[in-house]
Amino acid sequence: MPMRERDTETPQRPASRRDFLRIGAGAVASTAVASAVATAVAPSIANAQPPRGGSRTSPLPPTSSGVQDASKQWKDPLLRLVRRITMGLEPSEVALARQLGYNGYLNYHLRPSAIDDSALETTIATRLPMMAMDAATLRTQDQNEVINQISDAAWYRAAFSKAQLRERMVEFWTDHFNVNIDTVGFLKLVDDRDVIRPHALGNFATLLKASAHSGAMLRYLDQNTSRTPTPNQNYAREIMELHTLGADGGYSQNDVAELSRILTGWSMDNNGAFRYIRSYHDRNAKTFLGRTYPAMATTATDAQMKAEGDTAIDQLLAHPSTARYVSFRMARWLLAHEPSAAVVEATAAAFTRTGGDIATMVRTILSSKNLMAAPAKYKRPFHLSISGIRALGSDTTTVPNIRAVRQQADRMGQMLFRWGQPDGFPDTISWWSGLVITRWSYAQYLSSLNSTTVMRVDTTKFRTPDNADGVMAQIDARLFSGEMPVSLRTSLNTYLRGGTYNDARVREVLSLAMSAQEFQWY
Repeated sequence: MPMRERDTETPQRPASRRDFLRIGAGAVASTAVASAVATAVAPSIANAQPPRGGSRTSPLPPTSSGVQDASKQWKDPLLRLVRRITMGLEPSEVALARQLGYNGYLNYHLRPSAIDDSALETTIATRLPMMAMDAATLRTQDQNEVINQISDAAWYRAAFSKAQLRERMVEFWTDHFNVNIDTVGFLKLVDDRDVIRPHALGNFATLLKASAHSGAMLRYLDQNTSRTPTPNQNYAREIMELHTLGADGGYSQNDVAELSRILTGWSMDNNGAFRYIRSYHDRNAKTFLGRTYPAMATTATDAQMKAEGDTAIDQLLAHPSTARYVSFRMARWLLAHEPSAAVVEATAAAFTRTGGDIATMVRTILSSKNLMAAPAKYKRPFHLSISGIRALGSDTTTVPNIRAVRQQADRMGQMLFRWGQPDGFPDTISWWSGLVITRWSYAQYLSSLNSTTVMRVDTTKFRTPDNADGVMAQIDARLFSGEMPVSLRTSLNTYLRGGTYNDARVREVLSLAMSAQEFQWY
């Protein structure tokens, strides 16, 4: 793939961003958020500034007087933990957290192998049979359907898996080791199943080495065709810049060139299985990160030549920059967009002490003290979409066609596995703060669903008792776990009581609650 220049502070926006904007405009034209909101909500909303991409005539959802940091309303450290390690609050998860307590709940999620997800996996196997196919079979299938099935499976698992922290970390590592599915096709399904998921809460060294042998990664970054005397430098660059050391991690362009020579021969067969090709390998002397690799005789075995690459990867794992960079990325993901130096250093120390044990790093980051000091994070579209499904009390039986819901959510701009550059979807507020109206449109779409073939939202869960007070109590409990701000409750209550109380009115209020600023953060 072509080399690129990247600003390490602000991610480059690919041309596909225009497509996101175009799609978002279409969503605004086709789907309105409850038409009478502007006159029903609190006076502070009428004075709110229109969102980027919107207009003063667009109805605005309720918000707490322009509060940007929703976490100031969150006093319970346990609920903060639930927000961070799941894809969205829902009553049974909160009940589990209260039963186990802060440390017990975190430890429960750090051991995903002990969590029984067999019912969900049976549903996925039944509805999405490609997820169990071997690579040779997948290669012969319709690649569009392969892409759809892996995306559907990711949505089902994110929404309904009991191992919620694993799903959050799968999303993180999918970005960290980003592979564009449009480039590699079925190989990404294999990569997700055999590389990312098994090691998401395991050991970073094991995960890195599995990725280095992944057909999806080798194909995406052109390593599979890299050969002497003109090796391709893409994978050598990205394994340092994005996977281990970081852009400022202490390597040079010469190190990129030398590592690309060391890795010549790392390739794959037609089904994506790792294959070492000795004729591709550069047997001359090399120097990488200060270590000399002597020239190899023509009698060297395949294993001896491949071992140069294994040794170089071990060098990267042992480098202190790797501990700091991976710790920073994890702390940004789990704790704060700008994590403190103290948190990063403590996590890096845990990485070094344990040889990259991911669970220990997560436990270091998510101490109660760290979490209570951290501001709220803005939900990316995928997170927002899934949190809405969870808040509405859905399950696999009420969502027979996750694909239709997923494709509606794609209008918000985060189409799974389809980020074009190797750096993964941005984890920054600035990137996702636009396209607000498409977020509102998705909330309206989701709350209105009452289909036995797509998704059925059972509003009786919110009508217990079946009156305005009951609805408000259920929204507070199910969407906000009792931490809904008074100003938001007032706005929603005003709208609910401003018209005929019926199922349609309740659905409109659910839409407004999910569109509210307070629901956009976690």
